[in-house]
Amino acid sequence: MQTIPALFLHRVTQEPHRIAAWAQAPKDDDQFFLDFIREVHDGPEGWIPATYDHMHKMVAGLAKRLQSLGVSRGVPVAILAETSERWALVDMAVQCLGGITVGIYPTLTDHDVHYQLEHSRASIVLVDSDVQAARCVAISDDLFDLQHIFSLHPSGVIPQLTPARPELQWLADQVDQVRAEDIATYIYTSGTTGEPKAVLLNHHNFTSIIRASTDRLPLEPEDRSVIFLPLAHVLQRFTQYRSLTESAVGWFAPSMEDLQATIQLARPHVMASVPRMLEKIRAEILARAEAEGPTATAALAWAIGVGRTRNAKKWAGDRVGLRIKAQHRLAEQLVFEKIREGLGGHLRLLICGGAPLDPELATWFEAVGISVREGWGLSETTAPVTVNGLDDFRFGSVGKPLDGNEITIADDGEVLVRGPGVFQGYLHDLDATADAFTLDGRFKTGDLGRVEDGFLHIIGRKKEIIVTAGGKNIAPAPLESALQCAPIVTAVVIGDNRPYLGALLSLDPTAMAARAAAEGWEDDRKQWVRRPEVLTEVEAVVRRVNAERARFETIKRWRIVSEPISVDNGLLTPTLKLKRGAIAARFAEEIESLYA
Repeated sequence: MQTIPALFLHRVTQEPHRIAAWAQAPKDDDQFFLDFIREVHDGPEGWIPATYDHMHKMVAGLAKRLQSLGVSRGVPVAILAETSERWALVDMAVQCLGGITVGIYPTLTDHDVHYQLEHSRASIVLVDSDVQAARCVAISDDLFDLQHIFSLHPSGVIPQLTPARPELQWLADQVDQVRAEDIATYIYTSGTTGEPKAVLLNHHNFTSIIRASTDRLPLEPEDRSVIFLPLAHVLQRFTQYRSLTESAVGWFAPSMEDLQATIQLARPHVMASVPRMLEKIRAEILARAEAEGPTATAALAWAIGVGRTRNAKKWAGDRVGLRIKAQHRLAEQLVFEKIREGLGGHLRLLICGGAPLDPELATWFEAVGISVREGWGLSETTAPVTVNGLDDFRFGSVGKPLDGNEITIADDGEVLVRGPGVFQGYLHDLDATADAFTLDGRFKTGDLGRVEDGFLHIIGRKKEIIVTAGGKNIAPAPLESALQCAPIVTAVVIGDNRPYLGALLSLDPTAMAARAAAEGWEDDRKQWVRRPEVLTEVEAVVRRVNAERARFETIKRWRIVSEPISVDNGLLTPTLKLKRGAIAARFAEEIESLYA
């Protein structure tokens, strides 16, 4: 069985001079890159290419340096940084030594960063800015396993990690010692209560799913892609490793703000994305049409209608008539070519995961001429368990199981998985590991689903985990508990498949009635929740709670509901747990107003 670094060395041997990635050029005082990567190549100004030979030497030099710092088989190395080519190079160096990469989101709070560094027992943490460096220094005193803090860039706070002289045969010898059963990474994932759990994934988890997904969704040699999703997330790590098997060329977007500019330079053929990104792209296209006036808006709507009609006939196996063909040619010239040009001109496939995808959104892009294929998986399954194929697909489903994966539906509707991508357990948590599996060894995903004609449809979530449209996993219970501070008595966090978190807030009816009587308010409960002083107090609570959390965990909009959330009206269980389905139905209009 292969390992991740074995895949890397095989590609290096096969195609040493093929360009593997593009990144922004380093500054003159930047010692991370060796001099050979500054060779002149044709390409955009300010960008540098890295061939597999370049990457080979870079990884060898970084691995040598990391070994001198104590990294070896089984040693955790944390990376607290935004996605970049440096993240990927250091990760591969760690993998070549048999170490364990611990990706930490840079948007996490100090508490969460401290917890993950302590829980993972990381010996080294690598950061990408002086801000992150200062955070780590400030919380490092009682992190007994942490020995070194290095920066991936020149820093005024801590030393920069720089490669040693590369020794390629030495690197090959190190890779030979790595085994498929060795743990490759810890992926931290949210739980319903308490601190996040660390998912243990080994090399075989990754390489087996890479092989299976390559059969389902093959790429073309030298396909270009833009890398922008967090490398701390299992989906981007999986796609990064998979590119080694197909000679794909990755362009690392410097930031989310630079994503559109990077797409224009990279002219990608395929991209891994999340539904929220697709929604943003479509919203921008619609906004540009509206800015041009009613004619442009009408032309866009007409073209999308033509594209959908043509596709529906093709997918049904019906003949596409001459009239539709003629209209489609016109739609291509007037609308679709311009949209695709705005996305680099070559984009043909969007692979979507991380959150449920609206079929209407998928067919919109299909009408434009860009295929969208949805997959499904979790951190515990090394990303994809199921994926729609290029020709074998169903919108609204998450596809068929990849080879080697077995899907069953439990009596309560929960999706159970057995397969080579299923994780090895939770770090330092035998009880949670045991609870995650059935007696016959099937992983309990927490998602509810059904299978139709071999295609899996996810219909709900057994676990109370919110997955936003951007793919962020958030446990609502701790947030709701924090919000339940006077005058708020009950909080319900909303955000599943939504662009951000919202909240329905209920005030204590007894306390509000007493306050109304004392202050001479009108006898109207609906007016009490609109009073300026009440709104100001609630806003203060929300602001305080938000200040203690990462950006993606904050409440962006909230709404006070005048009806109490109680056992009497069926919105709480007898044990005072939220009946989320009943609440969503009762306050459907209020929830929609949070996202209007």
